[in-house]
Amino acid sequence: MRIQVRTILAMATAVLVGVTLIGCAATIEGNGLPVASGITLVNRGRPKAFIVVTAAAMEKDAKDPTARKIAGAARELQTYIEKISGATLPIVADTRSMKGPLILVGRSRLTDAMGVKIPEGVTHSRREEGFVIVCRDNRLVLAGNNDGPYRGTEYAVYAFLERLGVRWFMPGEFGESVPRMGTIRFAKVQIVEKPDFVKRIWWGGWTPRVKKLDDQNRAWKLRMRMSTGDMFAIPSDGSVESIVDPGLFKTRPELFAMNLNGTRNPHAPSYSHPGAVQVAARIIKEHFRKYPDRNSFGFSPHDGYPRDYDPQTLKLHQGFVQLGGRPGVPRDASSTEEWITFANNVAREVRKDFPHVYIATNGYANRDIPPEGMDLDDHMVIMFAPIWCCTLHAYDDPHCWQKVRQGQMLKRWCELSDNVLIYGYPYNMLVSGLTPLPEFTKLRRDFALMKKWGVMGFLDETREVLAECGIASRYLRARLYWNADADVDAILDDFFDKWYGAAAGSAKAFWFALDEAVANTPMHGHEDRIMPEVYTPALLRQLDRHIAEAEKLADTKRTRLHVRADRLTFEHLEAYMALSAARRAGDYAEVIRQGKNMLEIRGKTHAINPWYFWHDESSFSGVWDWTITDRMKFYQGVLDRISGKTGDLVAMLPEKAMFRTDPHDDGKFERWHEPGFNEKGWQPILTTRPFFVQDDDLLNERGHPYVGFIWYRLKAHVPESTRGRKVKLYVPTLATEAWAWVNGQYVGHRPYQESYIRPAHMEVDVTDAIRPGQTNVIAIRVSTNMAPAQAAEGLLSRVVLYAPK
Repeated sequence: MRIQVRTILAMATAVLVGVTLIGCAATIEGNGLPVASGITLVNRGRPKAFIVVTAAAMEKDAKDPTARKIAGAARELQTYIEKISGATLPIVADTRSMKGPLILVGRSRLTDAMGVKIPEGVTHSRREEGFVIVCRDNRLVLAGNNDGPYRGTEYAVYAFLERLGVRWFMPGEFGESVPRMGTIRFAKVQIVEKPDFVKRIWWGGWTPRVKKLDDQNRAWKLRMRMSTGDMFAIPSDGSVESIVDPGLFKTRPELFAMNLNGTRNPHAPSYSHPGAVQVAARIIKEHFRKYPDRNSFGFSPHDGYPRDYDPQTLKLHQGFVQLGGRPGVPRDASSTEEWITFANNVAREVRKDFPHVYIATNGYANRDIPPEGMDLDDHMVIMFAPIWCCTLHAYDDPHCWQKVRQGQMLKRWCELSDNVLIYGYPYNMLVSGLTPLPEFTKLRRDFALMKKWGVMGFLDETREVLAECGIASRYLRARLYWNADADVDAILDDFFDKWYGAAAGSAKAFWFALDEAVANTPMHGHEDRIMPEVYTPALLRQLDRHIAEAEKLADTKRTRLHVRADRLTFEHLEAYMALSAARRAGDYAEVIRQGKNMLEIRGKTHAINPWYFWHDESSFSGVWDWTITDRMKFYQGVLDRISGKTGDLVAMLPEKAMFRTDPHDDGKFERWHEPGFNEKGWQPILTTRPFFVQDDDLLNERGHPYVGFIWYRLKAHVPESTRGRKVKLYVPTLATEAWAWVNGQYVGHRPYQESYIRPAHMEVDVTDAIRPGQTNVIAIRVSTNMAPAQAAEGLLSRVVLYAPK
């Protein structure tokens, strides 16, 4: 009896497009199905073909890198053919004389005899990657460029297995989907593929510290045809120290960058002194003499907003301000022109002796805005990092000025250089509650644009938490790394069908409802402080219905387990929203309870598979800033202030305040803080939500929020029993700077703090200004600063008066 299977035709393969196909029709023998001429690999569970490799690849512990790559590819092919059919195809050397069907893995004397053109070679530009799949004359060739960092033969094997229906949706055996069939035949075909992007990798998370998971991750990335070797040197933060000579600091201090206070920085070069260029070039030339096979050298300033304040360097400064910065503040200035001038000069000096090498640096932080009035050396690699960038929307979304601005910057960098890498942040949220955030809409639109603009590749920093991004989104990103024009709908349909089976429609509706909410939200940013405004009650009800439907439809142990993971992901989201509601209500005990609930749910999901969540918030969890544990600890401190442990509640001020913008800074001078000030023209507003989402006039259609000064006025009765006690005003969260008055008396200032940083509380002593037994007037003046990219929310919590013990 022959087993009928639905063939994944090579011509219609969704996950591998952008290929050259000639006479392509991969067929698998089935009940009455026509079989095209080609090669029979397995017949009714019996092996019919040999896997052929070079003699070097047959050697145990082969030292030759190419031989090891070919041997690994052959073993993977053998393993998965056996998983599919039960048949084990022998692996033999090309030195043997063989007849019948042969699978030629990697270049060998037999592929040479066939005249198959296989990509090969490696140059400094790293543009030679690719592979071929050729089937003719009872021979199947699976081979590619294995030189240098390339792994083309392994890619060819995985592409072939995908055409047989194998999928690797996530790392580990849990993520595999392997069809079962007794007979495998593959038709006459010629396929040539090369990637759209030179470098294709992300890193991050906890997996390198857990060997089993790290091994799974490496194998999965290889199967996704992601880069595994260094295509170009990485200009990591602080690597600039490698191109200064510390021994010169005392004798030649002018070769080093100047600090704002006039001292010199021994760890950074002067951006403008010719001698600093010569020192850097000398060091880099020595590197290439020592390592002549290397194609590039990378260096970059330290993390943060470093600058060189040397008077000569400042002549290069053009007065531009970084995207999230404040005009007139030295640390917030853009220093692209200064830094790129230095990097350009170093590159040109090095290339006098090494004309083919590349010099890599980064466009990051205060260097991300493309330079004006200069050309880049054509062998300079720019690693662009999108700072202060919305992570929810696409580059061409007219309602998201933040992402459009990043696209404008990226496009300009690509116009200046053919060698632009993106150091992206596909965390979905840099600071995250790990709530579900698929990105189908964004990926579908962004990758086509990045290819069009000429992006060279990706070195992305992420976290390995698949419950956050969703398995489908992470899988889709990997596929688009290789081919930006892939059929996104076909990829996703294939995923949902194979992952959820009979529950595919409901599971897809669940994740697509989330994606639609994210894509269409008017919120913009890259920390989860915005997410309570994205997940609406109506959305949660919709998601619950979809999960319930999927639970009814799932009809196998495997698909029920996948739906169970989604149910837990949804319950985690519900707990997050309950935590947010409790924070708004000032119910800090409930905040802590829901935080514990979130962590318990993560543990349950981790038990299904650790790739969904790590079970705690240790360094393995993939989150470092403002974790749920951090939030519980912080709100426990707030609760202690008002529950009798470290203080007693005097008054929880109303959630609603009177509000007014102050674009010209009139309020302080017109004394808007006076108790008897006329509030005509003011409007009521909640202190627990961003001010700009509560008034259509404060957030324009492109997503620009109002920036400048805003005022809140609140009233609170202070009981007579408070007399004689110290009283403090406490605001758990506000952004970005604030001043407070009580009954017209100035009581204090919370200094500027970038809007994404948490905690962001304000605490001032108001003992002398409080009037016990009376209604008190509290006025808070907030500066959002002048950077709309920060999207400062103003007050974002209930205001509290408490008496410390």
